Amino acid sequence: MNTNKVFLGFLGMLMIVSACKKDQHKMTPLDNDGAAPAAISNVEVENLPGAARISYTLPDDEDLLYVVAECETENGIKEGKASLFGNGLLLDGFGDTRERKVTLYAVDRGENKSEPVTVNIQPLTPPMQMIRNSVEVNEDFGGVKINFKNELEAPVVINILTPDSVGEWSEVETWYTSQEEGAFSIRGFEAKKRKFAIYVRDQWENLSDTLIVEKVPLFEEELDKSNFSQYNLHSDASAGYGWVMTRMWDGSVDEPNGFHTAPGSTFPHHYTFDLGGVYQLSRYTMWQRGLISGTDFLYAHGNPRQWEIWGATDPASDGSWDGWTKLADCESIKPSGSPIGTVTNEDREYAMRGHEFLIPLEAPAVRYIRLKIINTWGGASYSHVMELSFWGAGQ
Repeated sequence: MNTNKVFLGFLGMLMIVSACKKDQHKMTPLDNDGAAPAAISNVEVENLPGAARISYTLPDDEDLLYVVAECETENGIKEGKASLFGNGLLLDGFGDTRERKVTLYAVDRGENKSEPVTVNIQPLTPPMQMIRNSVEVNEDFGGVKINFKNELEAPVVINILTPDSVGEWSEVETWYTSQEEGAFSIRGFEAKKRKFAIYVRDQWENLSDTLIVEKVPLFEEELDKSNFSQYNLHSDASAGYGWVMTRMWDGSVDEPNGFHTAPGSTFPHHYTFDLGGVYQLSRYTMWQRGLISGTDFLYAHGNPRQWEIWGATDPASDGSWDGWTKLADCESIKPSGSPIGTVTNEDREYAMRGHEFLIPLEAPAVRYIRLKIINTWGGASYSHVMELSFWGAGQ
């Protein structure tokens, strides 16, 4: 056999394969007749909050693929596309109400573009600015309370800033929401005049203008636990394993310095204690079992998962709910969302700080507290709490 012929034949095959591979990367459109489709017609514009809906009549072109709209913005070209199965498209994500020019093209399967059709749009006030315009700021214990409305339920972030120790604006809260309306509080400040700045950011990184207010936070202090005492009523759950109620405010979160109800407690169950005076409560913190010793108890066993906190100044002596007012619905949150038995470092750090809950400013002043345990993390027939701390102002 002539080896030169074999070699030349093999080389020829390599060249053919190589040429085929190069052709694979060209990715040219199929059925490209080189002819552009006709333009869209009967264009109409509906301006919307932060957006514009553009409707039109499609050209009669059998290889039409889609319609594209292009609008020049400060951050580059904003583009919207719609398939041939519709007669309109939406351009959204505008952060102001300025008039803008939009250019539309019909595009066929060969990526040939029609002649441009130009229209003007003028989006209405964007949702993030509507939310900012609705913001109300009122004094609250240790800070301020922010109320807002979000009628379009747009996903946004409400950012709160206040001057730091050297007078520089510093972010103290980022509140993520898509609720129709809501409220939240910023706490931890002295009862001295302080400025707060509020602005709203949307998913396209558009920013509202900034509202700056000056408020004097209401005075709050941590309640003196040496004044706390058990206030045992007929219907209250009893203690178990020698873990008496007074250990729930002894300043320790380690075992056995907590309160444990007796096994066999039905749910919901409750227990009552006396704060030692009448207080307008602002917030409280609960620490669960398993933070130091017995770490397998963390987010498990009898640690409360859902409960209610009630208050009274003159509760009925028969243990009924007469005279009691619900102060808050509470739930223990596990940041990782992992199943029972799995606790991440994030979960542990979160629990170590304690689960803090705010008491609404409009709640009445109270002296007696009743915790109503709805369920526990481990579904146990008992509940246990290591420590409680309360903040507020004496009345």
